[in-house]
Order: sequence, then structure tokens, then C-alpha cells
Amino acid sequence: MNIRDLLEKQAEKYPDKIFLYFEEEKINYQGFNLTVNRIANAFKKMGIKKGEMVAIMLPNSPAFLYTWMGLNKIGAVEVPINIGFKETEVKYILQHSEASAIVIHQGYYPILSGIKKEELPDLRNVIFHGDEATPYETIPFSTLLDEKAELEEVAISEEDPAACIYTSGTTDRPKGVLNSHRSWVLTGEAYVYTVGITSEDRVMTPNPLFHANAQVYSTMGSLVAGASLILLKHFSSSRILEQARHYNATKMVLVQAVTPWFWNRPRREDDGDTPVKTMVAGNVPAEIYHDFEQRFQLNIQTIYSLTEAPFAIMGPRQGTQPRKPGGIGVPMEHPDPSIKNEVKIVDDTGAEIPLGQQGEIIIRNPSTMIGYFKNPEKTAETKKDGWIHTGDIGYQDENGYLFFVGRKKEVIRRRGELISPAEIESVINSHPSVDETAVMGVPSGLGTGEEEVKAYVRLKPGAIINSEEIVSWCNGKLAEFKIPRFLEFCNDFPRSAIGRIQKSILKAEKQDLTDGCYDRLKEG
Repeated sequence: MNIRDLLEKQAEKYPDKIFLYFEEEKINYQGFNLTVNRIANAFKKMGIKKGEMVAIMLPNSPAFLYTWMGLNKIGAVEVPINIGFKETEVKYILQHSEASAIVIHQGYYPILSGIKKEELPDLRNVIFHGDEATPYETIPFSTLLDEKAELEEVAISEEDPAACIYTSGTTDRPKGVLNSHRSWVLTGEAYVYTVGITSEDRVMTPNPLFHANAQVYSTMGSLVAGASLILLKHFSSSRILEQARHYNATKMVLVQAVTPWFWNRPRREDDGDTPVKTMVAGNVPAEIYHDFEQRFQLNIQTIYSLTEAPFAIMGPRQGTQPRKPGGIGVPMEHPDPSIKNEVKIVDDTGAEIPLGQQGEIIIRNPSTMIGYFKNPEKTAETKKDGWIHTGDIGYQDENGYLFFVGRKKEVIRRRGELISPAEIESVINSHPSVDETAVMGVPSGLGTGEEEVKAYVRLKPGAIINSEEIVSWCNGKLAEFKIPRFLEFCNDFPRSAIGRIQKSILKAEKQDLTDGCYDRLKEG
């Protein structure tokens, strides 16, 4: 089944049921489907054909969903652009994807208008979304809604590309991850089965739609289940529980980066008084896992995935086995037992290694990416014999439960030991005066890839502690070789649009990352 077939089937099955809640809007399945048809017909009138790339630079909104699915209904490919990107990044994506059109919000239009037309020879149409006066040579998004609601058939295979999402590169240009209709539909089906979503659920997320997470889990999951999607404009730790109560949300989907903000919101007696029964999020720190569930009166279901393999790893289905604090889960299951999802831990040669030993996480199933757009070399490096090599280090326990250690490129190698930055960050973050920490390896001067551990620490407002107190806090909680040698306090961190700390930018701030830092070896 492709995305068009799925939407039309569910619109026929649940015509009057609310599919989308957005602010004060309520849009039922039938109305949503008909609006998508109008948008699809407008794209056809512009000359957009099957297989063409069309960029979307919109905030979370019904317009984003209409645009994405309108494109998929005619076999075109959506290219979501991170709304935090600037001119250089936007220009690169439009050039590399050869996008023939872009749907762009008025708030980001100045970025596009700053790029010379001759630098974007493939871009034929600019659709302007907003309430400001429509700029010259652009098409008002509102006029797309005037098209007819009947849509002609288009031959779309489940293997046809549906999305090309550019992932941020740390050492090279972003890569366009090309995913099929099958990938999005299968992942939605597996997600619904694993989480236990039904047509009675209301699934709420503040996650950005330009990210695969909000598309394949919250949106496709709601669509597959015949559930209602509650789409928030953005995440607000101070409002998230009140929003859950307002919309009567039963499931909540977050990204790992915002869970500490959720946890650190001021405690209130009614924290657990919400309709939310399940929170799907990244690896919630082990030391607060049970307290988190108790405080907010919900079950945590962890998730681990990547754009190249959205059908990946989650906390096990309710009742199959206990969920383990600190773990990322087990391979996601699909309701069709013939659809296999395989996960292995391998060494540098690709050989599977024994339980309990650390190695690279690799994933194989029918939902993995088609490949990197126009980049066969990187595709061959990442997808080998159908296996996606994630670049992440993890291990499995005796029950097959998976644990994440860190990025293969981020794992710190010190005196022959592999050290997980995430483990150290978790310990330092548990200090009552610490708000957030970023840990990385810095060159030790010994050569052969040897590193020392450095921690960037941001304190809570008004807190005053010194480096020795951080080291003292780590003593007894971490092995001595894991305790940071270098510490540096900072006021804030560079972040991606979804809130992740960008360690690559921290590393590029100065040539000698130990300069001016506390050095516990020198301090004795």
C-alpha cells in the first residue's frame, strides 16, 4: 500500500472522525482527504510530475500535512527543509535535490529571496504561505485550495520514493535520505502495533514535521490506526501537560532532547493528572526513569531510530517483557509476522559479536532507505547487503534488550577503554546544580587516536559550584578513567532545530579544546 491508498481508505472508513487537531482547528478524515486532493490537483496544474522533488519549508501546521500528502498523491517527492536552516543550507538542498517547486512560509521567504535565481535553475514555482502580501512571482498557497476535490488515479508503487529528508552532516554536506511509500506505511503499521495505538487514541506531538520522527510515528501512526493527531506548533515544557489536558491526549510523542526540559519543569501536585497513558521518547536517563513514570503517571516507551531506518528499535510491546531503564528496547515488531526486522551488534569487520559486548548497531528490514540521493558511494558505505550500518555503538543483554552507548565517531577511546559520553553526561546532569552537560573526547597528545574526556557544563540559574565539586560528584559514580579530566562551564550550547546539542560546533570553537579549562590532573 502507498500513502495515497492508505489516506483514501481511512477517509472512507472514518469520514466524520477528527483526524487533526491544530490549535482551535478540527479537521475530519474526509475533509482532510479532500483538501489534500485540491492541493494535489494544484500541483498537477503547475506541471509537477511523478518523481519530481518539491521542497517544503513550513512550521508545524495543517498546510505542511496537506502539502506533503498532496505531493505523495501524485507520486511526487516531498523535500522537507529544517526551518532553522539559513541561506547556505537552503540553497544547497534546493540545488542538490533539483526541487522544481517550494512551498515556503512568509517567515522564511527572506532566506529564499536572498538566493539568486540563476543559482536555482530547476526551481520553477514558489508557493507563498502566510497572511502578508504575496511577493512578486510567487503563488499564494490559498489559491491551491480552489482546485477541484476529485483526483485522477496515478500509478504509484510502494517502492516509489515518497520523501527525501536531508540529514545534518558533521563532517560533510547533508545527505538526502530517500525513503519509499513502503517505508512510511510499514513503519506506521509497526509503530501502531508496538505502541498499541487504537482508533480511540489521540496522539499528541510537538515534534517538527520536517523531521522523520513526526511524519512516520505520530502522523503515519495516527493514520494507520484511524486515531486523531494533535499537532502542536512547538514544544513548551511549561504548557505541555496543560495542552494534553485540553486536547484529551492519550499518547504523547517527544524527542529525546526535550525530555530533560519536561522533567525539570516546576513540580505541581497535578503533574500526574492527565489523560496521557504512554509517552514515546528517546532514551530517558535510567536514574529518573521510574520517578518520571511515577510523577507523571504514565508509561515510558523508548524509541531508537534514524532517518535511514525508521522501523528500528522500541521499548517492547506491553506485556511481552519488562522495559528496562537505560535501554533503548528491542526490535520493533510488525503485525504481519512475515515482515522481519533484524538487529545485530557487529565488530568493525561486520561479524556479529557475543551478547554483552559493545559493537555497531546494524538494522535490516523492508523499510530501510532506498539510498542517499545522488550519492551512491555513501549509500554503499551505509547500506551493505540490505543492512543499515548506523554508526552507533551499543550492546545486547542476555534477553536481547538493546542499550545505546554512543556514536561510533563520538565514543571516547582512552587508555584502551571505550567510554560513552552519554553515561558521563547522565551522572553530571544528576547533580542538583547542573542543568545540562556535553561530554566529548579531546586529543590526548599521545597519538594513535588516544583521547581525554572533556565536559562542558551549564549550571542552573543562580547555581554556584566549581570544577572540584563536579569531580567529587563523579567519584564513586563513575570509574576513575571515565571522570572528565577537563571541565569548562558555559552559559548555553549550540543546538539544532530540534534541540540537540551540536557537539561538532563546540569542537570547532577553538583549536585547542583544553585551553583555559580546568585540568584535574594538574590541579591534583
